[in-house]
Amino acid sequence: MDKCIESGVNFTYKIELNTMSEVKKFVETATKCEGKLILKSGAKLTVNAKSLLGVLLAHHLKWNDLTLVADRDRYLEFRKFVVNE
Repeated sequence: MDKCIESGVNFTYKIELNTMSEVKKFVETATKCEGKLILKSGAKLTVNAKSLLGVLLAHHLKWNDLTLVADRDRYLEFRKFVVNE
């Protein structure tokens, strides 16, 4: 299965953030990217992936099945967080 699924104009990546260090690196990476980046868990829970507070909240609440949604292909930037299926 591909690590990235193109859905319309969005690209989605299943990711894992296991430590606070990974959360900080993830947000640092996200803030360097132009465009819209959303971190989702399920159908209703979403936060801005560029928001340290939002991503920390998702990590603290132990959101499952984290998905990064981007408006362009961002695999290279986030490959260290992408879950290999």
